[in-house]
This record gives sequence, structure tokens and C-alpha cells, in this order.
Amino acid sequence: MSTATIAPHRKKRNSVSKRIRWHALGPIATGPAPTLACRQNHLSMETSRRGQMTDSKHADVRSEHQEADAPADSSDFRREREHELLAEIEQLRAEQSRLAAGLIWATEQLSRLLGARRGTDSSSTSGQREGDSRPLDDELAAFREPGVDDPYPLSASEDRRAYHRWLQERRQPVVVGGPEDVVPKAPTTKDPKSREPLISVLVPVFKTPMWALERSVGSILRQSFADWELCICDDASDDQELSDYLAQLSRKDSRIRVTSLRENSGISVATNAALELSRGRYIAFLDHDDELTKDALASVATTIARFPEADFIYSDEDKINASGERFDPLFKPDWSPDLLLSFAYTCHFTVVSRALVKQVGGLRREFDGSQDYDLALRATELAQEIVHIPEVLYHWRTLPGSAATDTTASVAKPWAYDAGTRAIADALERRNEPGEVTQDPVYPGRYHVRREVPGHPRVSIIIPFRDEPKLLATCIDTMRRDPGYDNFEFVLIDNNSELPETQALLDRLVEDEDVIVVRYNKPFNWSGVNNFGVTKATGEVLLFSNNDIEAHHPGWLQAMLGHAMRPEVGIVGAKLVYPDGTIQHAGVVIGLGGIAGHILRGLPGNRPGYNSTSISTRDCSVVTGACLMTRRAIFDQVGGFEEELAVAFNDVDFCLKVRRQGYLVVYTPLAELIHHESRSRGHTDDLVEHGVIVARWANEIIAGDPYMNKNLSHWRYWCPLATPQEDYRWKTYLERSILTQSSSSSA
Repeated sequence: MSTATIAPHRKKRNSVSKRIRWHALGPIATGPAPTLACRQNHLSMETSRRGQMTDSKHADVRSEHQEADAPADSSDFRREREHELLAEIEQLRAEQSRLAAGLIWATEQLSRLLGARRGTDSSSTSGQREGDSRPLDDELAAFREPGVDDPYPLSASEDRRAYHRWLQERRQPVVVGGPEDVVPKAPTTKDPKSREPLISVLVPVFKTPMWALERSVGSILRQSFADWELCICDDASDDQELSDYLAQLSRKDSRIRVTSLRENSGISVATNAALELSRGRYIAFLDHDDELTKDALASVATTIARFPEADFIYSDEDKINASGERFDPLFKPDWSPDLLLSFAYTCHFTVVSRALVKQVGGLRREFDGSQDYDLALRATELAQEIVHIPEVLYHWRTLPGSAATDTTASVAKPWAYDAGTRAIADALERRNEPGEVTQDPVYPGRYHVRREVPGHPRVSIIIPFRDEPKLLATCIDTMRRDPGYDNFEFVLIDNNSELPETQALLDRLVEDEDVIVVRYNKPFNWSGVNNFGVTKATGEVLLFSNNDIEAHHPGWLQAMLGHAMRPEVGIVGAKLVYPDGTIQHAGVVIGLGGIAGHILRGLPGNRPGYNSTSISTRDCSVVTGACLMTRRAIFDQVGGFEEELAVAFNDVDFCLKVRRQGYLVVYTPLAELIHHESRSRGHTDDLVEHGVIVARWANEIIAGDPYMNKNLSHWRYWCPLATPQEDYRWKTYLERSILTQSSSSSA
């Protein structure tokens, strides 16, 4: 498995008998342990099969039984018969997998027919419907946001059919353990000359369904990389069958080490006990009913070879049901410290250096339920290099009582999310970053951190305008209403206004001490007018705002300022919605629809979006200049806005300059405002500024946005999986519009 697109994040140093052989060499079962009815059906099938034997076969069997009366041959006969039965079981399991895949296919066909009947597959000027298997032509593949009359488009995690097609295109199994899931004949290391690194996989066990545990262990036994050890701790399950199974494991494979606790002590204590058994230089964490892909450890080993200082590694993941069907993939961004404070996005699959796990003291019992989250928070604080593998290496199984099944209507373990809240609060206290932690009221496992503002810095709100007095009045009046912070001023820059109503409004506004009005009598240049405004501002914090912004949520200014005053943060952006409540801005992605585009644009504002993008405070590459906050010192450090970019891409250029200096760009949904921008405005690759931005940032555009997973579409706002047609179109775009122009500019 290639990991060529892995992006590391370097941190400054300061800042299992026969049963076992079955799992190792043959296909792994694709479903739960057979019920009594299943066993009866199997016996009926066996009886029927025997009843249909030919007379000669009966004779052979009778002859075998007569010969078996001899004591010397009875054991040989039993072994032969046992092998025959094992082979028949294997055939039955394979048939079960084929039936499961057939049912999935039939369901897809019925869904497609029903969708067509409802008219959801009919043609539309808004473009191709998500999940349609037809190739995208040039017109339908165009970069766009959903139309007002469009149904809600499905993201990569929501569109199961699209994910199955995506897997098939990459020759990956749709059903784990199914007929297309080929098992390696003999697990080996990628480089037989090297046996480094040894990876210890920790599995805490408690009353695990046997079929699920067998599947989980089987996923380790079939790894294509052999230099692993499996360390299992039974947390006093009091299950003899389970105990016997674990004992068989340790006897049959020297790489498997097993211990057990006398009393049930919880998942953290059990995991730490497994840790004490381990000898590997790297520690991997696997839940007792989940599975790894067959190349998971090989991919990790390859990553370690490429990045020898990596001490915290995480991958993408998906979910599987009891039958092994894959769905709900989570294609993650590269390292985003603010996103980790919003939800535990790194947890599956996580591999941490043994030294780092020991340094932070292992797992903590008081955070059981979110113990892996707490570990991730502590470990990433001290990690020297954090690496994301943008490949699905982990299958999280959805079973009753598992957090994997949680929805907005049902939560299996609410106490686990309480533990998550405490883990975040503990992290903030440990880092000396005061703030309030709350759980999202709708979406389980999502958190919000409202940070306190250190000191009492003055904020200058810089607003350029040209007439439109009603817009300007609404902007200022609503911003004053309940910003959650009191030390601010307005710097209003009049760019050639002519209406008397505008002058009357200005005459009224300047009566307030917190309003400054200045004239900018030059042709419109967004960068120039804002640079001019900074020279008239008195605050140490600058907020650049359009005059068509309307504040409608309390505490918006405080929410932005709490991040802007963090020394590692350079820019803060807000969540902007259209008047109808749909999303206008939730961060900007480099390479979305061309040079850059607004992610989730046009989707309902009350939906979380893919990977909770809309509702999570997170790091991103760019935020819109329509509502952008930065410290004056940083603004001066990078030379302000580039005036050569008079209309477009000035905010993109500014954010990339700030990121180049090592600062974070943060998007916060706790600051939500209305933006009255026209929804008809499209992307602007045809503007003069296109050549300028390409000349400056071609390498960054080609490399891709670190906060946008490479497996997602470059051409659709709502984060569906990329189609082969879209990947080809993106490659062509880079060759024709980026590389060509970049070469011309440099020449």
C-alpha cells in the first residue's frame, strides 16, 4: 500500500488449534456466531446432501466405516473426515459472503429504481445527482453549489453506494471477509532483511462475542506484515469459552501474549496491563470487536521508515456491520489541533511510539469511555512528529451498545461523552488555556470550546463601503447588539459614496466615540482600502468585515477574539450563512473547484457537514476576508494585503502568507453571522488575479490542501468521494491552468 501522499506534522521540541489455523490461512467469518436456527439449517443441509449421495458413494462410506473399526485406522479416518468438514464449512462461509454481497447489490438496484420513480434521477440544470453511476460530462462536472430546489446531496460518509463503487474501483472488498477479500497465503514483512519496527497491538477484552473477537484477532493474523505482537488482556470476563480461546491463541502463536485481571477494572486498566506485556517500539490500539485491513501494519511500518521521528500516527477509518459490509468512511484531514478539541477524530487507527505512551503514563482510568481521546490529547501535546496516513486501515464495527451506532436520536454511552468533556477541560487546564467546554446539543461526541480572552485588547472593526446605507446601518447595529466583548471600535472607510442618505447615516454614526469615518477616494481595490483602514485603526486586533455582514448570534466577537489572542494562531474566521440559513462560509479549501473554494457552500446551516466540518472549530488553510480577524503584529509581519490582488484571492494570499510563517488559521462556528452576498457569484478563476495567485502559490495548489483529504472531490462543495472522472479533470486542470501558467510566470 502506497503512502506517498502522507503529510507529517513536525512539532518544535519546545512548544490462535485448528481454529487458529483457520483464521491465519483461510477466510474469516463474515457474520455473528451461528444461532440455533442456523445450526439446525446447517444440519438439515448436511442431511439432505448425504441423502443425495449415489449408491457407489454409500458403498464407499460403508466401506470406510467398516475399515474404521480397526483401531489403527480410526484416527486417520477422523482426521480425514475433519478436514472434509472444514473444507465444507469454508465453502458455506464463502457462499454466505456471496449471498450477502448479492443482497447488497439487490438493495442498490431497488433503491435506484425507487429513486427514478420519484424523479430523483431525472435530469436537472443543477447537475448530476449524488450516487448516479453515469460519468460526469464537462457541464455536469462543473464546480457548483447545490441549487435551492436540489435534494440534500450526500457526502462521502452518507452515500453508501458511492463508497462501494469507490472500493470496487480500487479493488478493495466491499464486504470484509467476503469472496473478494483475498487473504494473504503467508504473512511476511515488506522487507525480509529488516525486522523493524516491532508493532505491539493492544486489545482489551471484556465479555466480547466470540465471533467478533475471532474476527478481530483474525484481522491481525492475516496481516501482510509479520513483525507484530498481539497483547490481549481479559478484564475478568468470567467466560470459560473466551478464556479457553485466549489460552489456545497464546499456545499456537508465540507472537500472541495474554493476561487476565482478577477483578473487572475497566478498559484503561486492562489496556495498561496489555501494555505491560508488550515489547514493541510502537504501540497500536485495537478494540476487541473491530478489525484492521490486511495491510494496516505494513502501511504503518512503511510510514515509520519514511518518517523515523514520527511518534504519533493515525489513519482514516470506516465502519462495518455484523456481516462485514463497509460504510460510513471517515477521510480525515492532516494534523489539526483545534479539530481534536472538537471531537476525537484521530482515534482509529492510532499508533504511538512506546516511549511517548510511557512518557504520558499510559491510559487514565478516570476517563474510561473516552480514554483513547484523553490519550490522544496528552500524546499530541508532546509528540515530535505527527503523521496522517490518508488510507482506510481500520474497520469500526457497529454493534448494539457500541458508540459506533450513536445517532442524534440514540446514544449508547452518554457517560463516555461526559468523560470526553472532562478530558478536554483537563487538557485546557494542563495547557494553561482557560475556556469553557460544552457538548453539542444535537450531535453526540462533538464538543465546543469557548476560550477566555486574555487581557482586554482593543479590536478595530474595519468596514469598507460605497453607499448602501441600509446595509451599513444593519451591519453596525447588529454587531453592537451582543458581541460578548466591549472594547472595540469601528473604522468605516468611505470609498466614493454619493447618496445623501449615506452621508446622513455617517453624520449620526460619528457622534459615537467608537466610530471613525475616513475617506478613500481611489478606484475600488479591496486590498488597498483595507490596508488604508489599518493605518487609521488604533486596536491591536483587526477585524476585516464586509458591509453586508449581519450579526445574529450572541458572543460572536468574543468567540473570535479568544482564538485570535492565542500565540500560535494567526487568523480567525467565522461561520457565515445566507439570509435563508444555508452556508456561505465554513472555511476555504485550496484546490476546491480550482484555486480555492468555500467548503459546504449552499448546504443547510443546521447540518454538521462531512466530518462535522460546519459545526467544529478547526484549523484550515484559508478563511474568507468577508469576516477575518488577525493581530496587528501579524498583519504587519506579512506586509498586509497584496494590492496587486485588487478584487479576488487577496484573502487566500494573506492566509497563505500567514501560514507560511508558522501560524494556524482557525475557523470557529461559535461566531455565526449572516452574509448578504449574492448566491449567484461563482468562482473567479477567469479574473486577472488568477495569474498572480498561481505565480505565488502554484506549489501549494499542486500539493493540495492539508486539511482536505485527497480521496474527496475537488469539484463538489459537499465532500463526496472523488470519481475517476473528477480525478482526471483535476489532473488536467493542474497541467493546463496551474503548471502552464506557473511556468510562464517564472519565465
